Amino acid sequence: MGGARPESTRPCNTAGLACLADERRAQHDAIHAQPQAFRDAIRNSGATAEAFAAGIAPAGRTFLVGTGTSLHAAMVGEHLFRLYGGGRLALAVPAFDFALYGPDLRPSDTVVVLSHRGTKRYSLESLGRAAAAGCHTALVCGEGAPAPPVAPDAVLPTVPQEASSAHTVSYTGSIAILSAMAAAVGRRFSEDRLGTPGPLDAEIPERLEQSLLLEPMAEALARRHADHRRIWIAGAGPDAVTALEVALKIKETSYLQAEGMAVEAMLHGPLQCAESEDLFVLIATATPGAERLRSLDYMVQEIGAARLWVGDAAPTSEGGASTLVVPAVPAPFSCLTGLIPLQLLAYHLAVLRGTNPDGFRLDDPRFARVARHARL
Repeated sequence: MGGARPESTRPCNTAGLACLADERRAQHDAIHAQPQAFRDAIRNSGATAEAFAAGIAPAGRTFLVGTGTSLHAAMVGEHLFRLYGGGRLALAVPAFDFALYGPDLRPSDTVVVLSHRGTKRYSLESLGRAAAAGCHTALVCGEGAPAPPVAPDAVLPTVPQEASSAHTVSYTGSIAILSAMAAAVGRRFSEDRLGTPGPLDAEIPERLEQSLLLEPMAEALARRHADHRRIWIAGAGPDAVTALEVALKIKETSYLQAEGMAVEAMLHGPLQCAESEDLFVLIATATPGAERLRSLDYMVQEIGAARLWVGDAAPTSEGGASTLVVPAVPAPFSCLTGLIPLQLLAYHLAVLRGTNPDGFRLDDPRFARVARHARL
């Protein structure tokens, strides 16, 4: 990569990597806690989700509100409600936009706010705005979060508060709760209940444990791909949400340039920014958009950039792509099985570059000063 790195981000020597990894383990431990977190979130908040669903008005709308990783969980929630919510649609909205720009709310609406810490400024303002409109409200947040200024109708705790600022396990906890909520809504509004997911608290955690076994490959890939000019991540449907989340994790932890987006969005302009020095991560699980990912794969080969294919089957194309094959799961839970090895890739990129994957770059005095200018 061009230019000298700041001293704080210069890669460690090989002997120092193990020491660094031992010192900065919060994110790594959280990644490995995700299978049990899924089980715990379903067990601890499933009954509350069921009771909350009972209060949802048949004619109302459902908004899922969050920021950053919480917004990505809300976007997965859209897919969960579409598949399992008995025909009820949900819309994911950034908390900043929801709080300041609308939409206009009605008492029949339902607003679910997601916030890891339970303290984000615009998430709390969104909750207050929904309550003022008489909406049915819920807060999905980490355990032990402070009581919000305006009490929601339901609080659904996910997991204990994370030590790392790069949230991973609480993302999985949020998705587990949203899956339980969507299933509960489906049982309320669907007569045949065909959309109700199966034994989630058993099947999905087992598949997540299998994804964790890919860590040695993820670490090896980090060593191979630590010095690309830019990392592009693309997916379709729920995998497009994974692309956004992986890019965010790479930025937060190793400070590399990473851009995540839906494959169709990438084909309409961003691909023209690519160079042969780049890495493309193509996420293609069992999804109707997989064929479009294969088209992008061929295009990237022509550009000459490196490729990493992540999916529940190996790609059909040739040309030397690295491959991470993850367990197959019911849609849209590939957002978790496909995410875990890429979370581990982001972690090991940070270790290799000598950055702190847990600290949100606040160990750099410049960024510590910057943080004072905007309350998150």
